[in-house]
Amino acid sequence: MSRPRNLESRTPTRAAALLVAVVLAAGCGSSPTAPVIIPPLSRVALSPETLVVHIGESLSFSADAYDTSGAHLGPIPFVWRTSDASGAVLSLNQSGRVTGRGEGTAIVSAEADSLRDSSVVIVVPQTRGWYSQVSNANGANLNGVFFLPDGRTGWAVGDAGKILRTTNAGVSWVAQSSGTLFSLESVWFVTAGDGWVVGASGTVLHTVDGGAHWNRVDAGSSEILKDVIFATDSIGWAVGSSGLVLSTTNRGTTWQRRFPTPGTLHSVSFAGTQDGWAVGDQGVIIGTHNGGSSWFVVQPAVTGLSLRSVWRRSAAKAFAAGTQGVAPRTITTPDSTAWTVENAGASNQLEGVHYPTDLIGFAVGFNGVGAVLRTDDGGVSWQPQTSNSQFRLNDVFFLDSGRGWAVGDNGTIIHTATGGMP
Repeated sequence: MSRPRNLESRTPTRAAALLVAVVLAAGCGSSPTAPVIIPPLSRVALSPETLVVHIGESLSFSADAYDTSGAHLGPIPFVWRTSDASGAVLSLNQSGRVTGRGEGTAIVSAEADSLRDSSVVIVVPQTRGWYSQVSNANGANLNGVFFLPDGRTGWAVGDAGKILRTTNAGVSWVAQSSGTLFSLESVWFVTAGDGWVVGASGTVLHTVDGGAHWNRVDAGSSEILKDVIFATDSIGWAVGSSGLVLSTTNRGTTWQRRFPTPGTLHSVSFAGTQDGWAVGDQGVIIGTHNGGSSWFVVQPAVTGLSLRSVWRRSAAKAFAAGTQGVAPRTITTPDSTAWTVENAGASNQLEGVHYPTDLIGFAVGFNGVGAVLRTDDGGVSWQPQTSNSQFRLNDVFFLDSGRGWAVGDNGTIIHTATGGMP
């Protein structure tokens, strides 16, 4: 992880060094200690860059200061701050000690002499592996899930117009009013306020207030829409039945309709605004390098099995998953990017795939119970994990290699903060 150093700076044009007097009250008649004199500083440095803390655990940061010659100084007073103003994620004292309060992500900074450095704190639960969360979906099948980078705010969507929202990493989920009874298939948020949901009968819903209000958008379609993704607040795509691809470049004011293939497209994923893949029935894979203005069909097909999900990490890296455990992935050839087919086990009917890194990925589905599989080599090989769900899992979303959620039939929501590892 890279991060800026010394987010605030100042020109050291002072007539005298900054004088900080630290007075210790040790009892009646005690004398003040000698003042701590801080010379002009060139930078401060906080370590580690990322600190993972369990709920209830306390860990400390180390802060260092350097003078204008680059020499490391001894202990000096720092002012400690956190972006978690509510204290829901962590508490922080003025010695740089952090205590985990609730799952999520926050920024901690240390400041001295107007110079500051920051680090990321990720607070995770003690529980390992996958475990169930109470969705309050009243038995409705859940088809899509999405989380914001804060690790606390997320949405799940499903049958009968179901939309659920959490603000505490899934500890509790609250229903939002979608204004529809159509099945909802996919959800995507650009910011904490700006979100999209698609579903049956051409349903496209948009919110600008985090889902407090959802408004139907006329996309000019009646097809079942299976997936949606936005690259910016204005540029997005949706795919669905009859090979439909919808695209907008003006935040959904107008949509372009294209049919690059006749079969149902189940999933779409973009790296940036230009390079995208979509996958569907009979193993169809279509691609674009111009934002969806035109699409090409990958031929010959790498499989004849239905592909249910695709995730594109970059222009060169993409992964898909589908029925009978089929798990295609891209490889780089001397001339271009090509698809090759792998398999995660024919008994696994895979519905969702997500890669938080180029090597670590997760696929979910059904093999008699809810199936979760993990790869650590970019999809070459897969290992089953214990899902602790008896129901089919339909979608999966990860924030990093540790924190992920999967949703499925009968209102199932499962969560891990350890990459599914026990």
